[in-house]
Amino acid sequence: MMNIGFIGAGKVGCTLAKYFKHNGLQVAGFYSRNVDQAQIASDFTESKTYLTLPSLVDDCDCLFLTVPDSQISLVWQSLSQLPINDKWIGHCSGLLTSQIFTIQQTVHPLSFSFHPLSAIYDRFTSYKSMEKISFTLEADPTLLPALQKLLSPLSNSIAILSAEHKALYHAACVMLSNHVVALAQVGSDMLEKCGLDSSFCQQAWHTLFLDNAKNICNVGPIEALTGPVERNDIKTIKQHLANLPNDIKPLYQQLSTILVNISRQKHPDRDYHQLEMELLP
Repeated sequence: MMNIGFIGAGKVGCTLAKYFKHNGLQVAGFYSRNVDQAQIASDFTESKTYLTLPSLVDDCDCLFLTVPDSQISLVWQSLSQLPINDKWIGHCSGLLTSQIFTIQQTVHPLSFSFHPLSAIYDRFTSYKSMEKISFTLEADPTLLPALQKLLSPLSNSIAILSAEHKALYHAACVMLSNHVVALAQVGSDMLEKCGLDSSFCQQAWHTLFLDNAKNICNVGPIEALTGPVERNDIKTIKQHLANLPNDIKPLYQQLSTILVNISRQKHPDRDYHQLEMELLP
């Protein structure tokens, strides 16, 4: 069984290492420039703290670089100076490809990227929900069977993603995760400006948000769509536009225009042309 080491002891490293161990993979331990953080991570995962990068490399067959995207290239510069010819080297960036692991214009022959479709927000609890999430795996096609064998103890859905699609894939993940946070903040702020009690607002929008999210997942965006755009309710849309803050109005118009296109798919017999004109900036 391969020994797996982690370079970087943050949220992603702790979560994956803990989850890997729960599924029977062999986790050797952690190396980090911050020794205290590496110690915390290794204690949490019952693995070893490595004080130097070479010592981690010596002990491991596979290395995961679980550092921020901006640091992957810098870590690779150090790692590439060590004896890694027979080591699997991977990162967990949703955007970057395995080709970042290049030495003198030659991609490291055992490189890969492995990305969890999850907003990992906590070092010590996020692993508990990992069994439900999906992953994407990107590497040279000739390497995929061996990588799939390495990851076979995991019950998760793991899809193969080509390097050329990673930027679009990552943008999609951001839209479905981070941008939803922005919309939730905008909506909750607007509710509180209506003079409603803060605790009432929080409870009310949580239920609205979660029920709608479940409905979207159950029946899909088209069938889940409700509201004034779907109803072609121009009068209501006009009132919204007249009362929205100026900085929010363009966002509302752009999102509503997208909803018009979704509505046309749901109701091909309805004429949304006039509503579409009202939404023009």
